[in-house]
Amino acid sequence: MLQNYFVLNRFIIEAASLLVDSNIEEIFSQEKSKLVIVVSGQEQEFFLEMCVIPGNSYLNLRKAYSRAKRNTLNFFDDVVGEKITAFEISDGDRIIRLKCSSSEIYFAIRGKFTNVFCFDVKGNTKTFKSVEVEVLDKIKSEFKERKFIYGWNPIKLIQNDVDKSLDGIRKKYPFVGSEIIKEVKARLRSYGDNDILLLNEVLNEIRFSKPCVFIDEQEQEIYLGFENFKSFPFTEKKLFENVTDAVNFLLSKKYYLEDKYSKEKLVRNHIERELKKVSSKIQNLQGLIERGSKEEEYNKYGKLLLANLGAIKSRMSSIIVEDIISGGDKIKIDLNPSLSPQKNVDYYFDKSRSDKIAFAKNIQLFENAKKDFEHLKKVENSLNEIDSTKKLDELMKTLRIKQPQESEAKEDLGSKFKQYLIEGKYKVYVGKDSKSNDLLTTRFAKQNDYWFHTRGSSGSHVVLRVESTKEAIPKNILKKAASIAAYHSKAKTAGVVPVAYTFKKYVVKKKGDPTGTVRLLREEVLLVKPEIPPRCEYVTNE
Repeated sequence: MLQNYFVLNRFIIEAASLLVDSNIEEIFSQEKSKLVIVVSGQEQEFFLEMCVIPGNSYLNLRKAYSRAKRNTLNFFDDVVGEKITAFEISDGDRIIRLKCSSSEIYFAIRGKFTNVFCFDVKGNTKTFKSVEVEVLDKIKSEFKERKFIYGWNPIKLIQNDVDKSLDGIRKKYPFVGSEIIKEVKARLRSYGDNDILLLNEVLNEIRFSKPCVFIDEQEQEIYLGFENFKSFPFTEKKLFENVTDAVNFLLSKKYYLEDKYSKEKLVRNHIERELKKVSSKIQNLQGLIERGSKEEEYNKYGKLLLANLGAIKSRMSSIIVEDIISGGDKIKIDLNPSLSPQKNVDYYFDKSRSDKIAFAKNIQLFENAKKDFEHLKKVENSLNEIDSTKKLDELMKTLRIKQPQESEAKEDLGSKFKQYLIEGKYKVYVGKDSKSNDLLTTRFAKQNDYWFHTRGSSGSHVVLRVESTKEAIPKNILKKAASIAAYHSKAKTAGVVPVAYTFKKYVVKKKGDPTGTVRLLREEVLLVKPEIPPRCEYVTNE
């Protein structure tokens, strides 16, 4: 219920007492899905976290937050330093407004369109995630027309409404949410069929009762609810005095469980693979052992050939001799025509010794494989008793299971280049030297990113990140990126500089090309002034 309207409503009421009249110190992001607003009050610092992951969006207030030294971006700079004057929610939608001295920040939960919007003191409209200009204009108009409240939303559920069914209520009040409807249905089986009465009861509990986190270890699920909720399965539940503490616990527990279950899955998959390998090995060895050793047979062949050494002629492929060892019957023994008579004898004695050693080794391998199988089954059975990630880490170390390391993400590589942000939205990356240029172009840039380089002059490779291929990059943004490329070249003192640009997919580097050099399959040219253009911010990566 992290995203439920009424849970957010209560969160707003509780958090407002901590945030209102406080100052905004920073607004930053170090994860592409989370924006953090640092708020400093008279007694304590708070961190308002807004997560925009579709389907998993949430609003959280933390007392501590460790900002990374690298790979963080500042947002909505014009709002920093302003005082928060109100913390409110729309009266009929999941839109939260942080009203400041001269600006407004909105957190709107709308599925895949969930985003954070800022209308600053200069009249600019900025977003956390990129949005098309036409859409942004509509959103701004909509938000300005909406009514926002700072207290509880007392929706009026009238007993004599024409349609008193849950579906009718949901149709009239779509922001009630599916979780609340589910809770009401869970109570219908116990209390009768008065939908509106039960719905009012549930809403009153959200408003006044203690928040509760329901943990279902068996299904690996965790839910936010309230003390008397009946719709959530659980193996454990924990009560809290306020929603903020409950949300912080839930998120912490959720990340812990995700870590635990991911490691447990790694161990189970490893054991499953190893059990299959060991089972196959046991079957193969068992087959070899059941076929028995040919040590005695090869030894007999060697002795019979030795007894008939004089009868073996050069280039014979076989010989029939009397079996004087086993009872006098004739026996045919294959020979290698390329070997001498004595070497054919030696061959069978060597085969006898080798087969004796191999058979003994197979027996030992079979016993070892059975022990390995039993050990793996024991570990598999013990997994259900492991209750901490620390024990899982120890087990992974014992089994030599390595945690899969995420390959160096392209966005993480961004810290190796100079970075600019154009108009608070468009990311530009600049190579620092020849080696950095190669890294930027060949490993970091995506196929549909724009690539820039000054024509006729050495300089940095420059990449303009294209976040969405469905959204055309405005020509003025391309010119600004080209100006940055010209500025980071040996032509930076010229008045006007030609800059070649193209999509990265048309930039190739052939084997043997010197470091920092590439070839363009196609290009266009912009004539620009070498400069760091207006509304272009340098993003430090130190």
